[in-house]
Amino acid sequence: MKKILPILFILIINKGYSQNPIQSVLKTYFRTHPFDMKFSRFITSLQQDPWFTIETYARRTDTSFFYITGTYKNFNPFRFAPKELRLIVAEEEIVHNDSLKTHDTIMNLQLLAISDSGEANSKIVEKEFKRFHNNQADRFSGNTSKSYKEKDGSLTIKSYNYFVSLYSIAPVTTAWGLIPESNQCAFIITIRFKVSENNAVYIISPDER
Repeated sequence: MKKILPILFILIINKGYSQNPIQSVLKTYFRTHPFDMKFSRFITSLQQDPWFTIETYARRTDTSFFYITGTYKNFNPFRFAPKELRLIVAEEEIVHNDSLKTHDTIMNLQLLAISDSGEANSKIVEKEFKRFHNNQADRFSGNTSKSYKEKDGSLTIKSYNYFVSLYSIAPVTTAWGLIPESNQCAFIITIRFKVSENNAVYIISPDER
């Protein structure tokens, strides 16, 4: 699982970014995050958290990106009890939509609430996805949604990108759907940022500098 889940890659980067709207998301859903401390301190806090068990920790090298993943116990910010609550911090290369197609490296902070397969569990997870949108969407200047369906018309994945005007990178994305490897249901919250001088900072595209 040494990669961001495939669900993440349904996302389209095209608009929006600011600090204020995401503070409610961070406060509500994340036990710890790198926006109120140095990034290295954030990683240390994960290592020292008795409620968090690290499963994989890979430092950045010349040939690989930074990656850490683990699971929580005794912590659940959702209104349903997931079978597994997983946190992923994963570095990723992106290509901006500027004329030079500039390559950039960003971090993804991803919280996954995973439930067993089955229609009943799927509806519970989808309800949490909708609750997030109802509670948080108005804090942002806009959002876009994307859906994927099977040939029989059944919905398998839906996502929202949440934007702030004037910027071109979405700071927050949510997704609800099936994890292909296990057929389990998942609600995923992704926060995107860059690390500059050991601080989590917001992503700015080349034409916005």
